[in-house]
Amino acid sequence: MTERISIVIPAYNMEKYIEECLNSILNQTFQDWECIIVNDGSTDNTLAIIENFVAKDKRFSCYTIPNSGSAKIPRDMAVSYAKADWVIGIDADDFIDKDVLEKLYARAMETKADIVYLRMKLFDEENPKNFSYIPVQNFDMKKVLTGKEAVMLTIPKWVIGGNGIVKKELWTACSTFNSGVKHINVDEYDTREMLIKAKIVAFEDVIYHYRQHSSSITKKISAKFFETLITDKMLETLFSESFGHDSYHRQFVSQYRMEEIIVRRVFLFRIGSKLQADERKKIKGMIKEHYMTIDKRKIFENNIFKRVFYTYSYFLFEITSFCRYIFGASLRFFRHFLLY
Repeated sequence: MTERISIVIPAYNMEKYIEECLNSILNQTFQDWECIIVNDGSTDNTLAIIENFVAKDKRFSCYTIPNSGSAKIPRDMAVSYAKADWVIGIDADDFIDKDVLEKLYARAMETKADIVYLRMKLFDEENPKNFSYIPVQNFDMKKVLTGKEAVMLTIPKWVIGGNGIVKKELWTACSTFNSGVKHINVDEYDTREMLIKAKIVAFEDVIYHYRQHSSSITKKISAKFFETLITDKMLETLFSESFGHDSYHRQFVSQYRMEEIIVRRVFLFRIGSKLQADERKKIKGMIKEHYMTIDKRKIFENNIFKRVFYTYSYFLFEITSFCRYIFGASLRFFRHFLLY
């Protein structure tokens, strides 16, 4: 058998979901695939479930590594072992409809595309009837774009889904590939870098079922959540190098980045009391570091109100946080004085 599509799956403690994921691959109408699973140091029954599939069908293979703390490292490792020209990444808690590989591959052959994206159905594990689609249902899935046109549909929000089959050469050409970079959501950077390097991007109306649940790392309150700022900075550099420092595209990403810094500062203001002092200090330092790298003269050049607001709102939250700290410390002092 000649593998035409390599499916790569990082798996860490996914015993609850991975069987459904692997069955959705086993049931594909398209047969010329291989599935490379990297068990990221699971401590539950994940590996045993994977080994059952490996024993059942030689198209499955599995590698085990010590826990890396990031899905990117095992995913990149799986891509390194991929034999096919086309690669699709699937998370171990998600699954795909049975015609996904067949139709994506046919669309790639039809359009000569470097990337073919599908439609993602985002559903709530606790309430499966609560779901949405990316792209939305009225998005024209027959359109064909250049990579640079497509990447602008990912900023500031994802209009397109960001998953599908990608030429392996694009994946391995990513600047972060097997680099050890593993901060949260670095895959959002990788996807955009691949899009920018792609000549043709097409779409096919098949469904990837994306599970949203409470165990997702992005829903845990910790310093990891704020690592999205690192990706935002990397994206600004990428767009500057790809479109030019003074381009509209780079300015657009800079504006988005500034807005996200303020959003993160507001979020820290709201949840700061739930964090340990050292973690709160670390996060504040991270936010300040990224804020200081913004060229405030260039953002919102045509909107002076936004430029002033976003330039000084950071300091407003710093002053407000300091006042709240003084008030809280004073309250604790007088409460101690009155009680004792």
